[in-house]
Amino acid sequence: RTVNGDYEFVIVWASEAGINRDITITQADIKNLMRSKAAIYAGIRCMLNAIGMGMEDIERIYVAGAFGSYLNVRRAVEIGLLPDLPRERFVVLGNSSVKGARLALLSQQAWDEAHALASRMTYLELSVEPSFMNEFISANFLPHTNLELFPSVQQT
Repeated sequence: RTVNGDYEFVIVWASEAGINRDITITQADIKNLMRSKAAIYAGIRCMLNAIGMGMEDIERIYVAGAFGSYLNVRRAVEIGLLPDLPRERFVVLGNSSVKGARLALLSQQAWDEAHALASRMTYLELSVEPSFMNEFISANFLPHTNLELFPSVQQT
């Protein structure tokens, strides 16, 4: 349907949603999703390239926060948000910042490990990373312009 000149698709009608309005998705919502997923995937590729590694070298991907708690990993891979890796490599942590802070406050060893890890961090400025824009543009498709990066998606 069209509302104020913009197209939107009704996902749940107000009468079924339990709120006073329809739950919809607009073309702007889809564009924002595409840009966000492209930025995340491009960032992963650039970080790996910066340290001379590839996707196959990733042993674990920790997905944190409320976002991660509700994320369907299979679907996230299908749209190109996350790399196409064996699903057992993805670990959903939930609210890890609160858990980590609590652990660090209750355990001197955890505190020391957190500081040691923080001291080994490296900052990568993606806005000046030469390959970021090319990676971002390539990732602005579903799932990506290079389907070879998503073999499990090709099979479906």
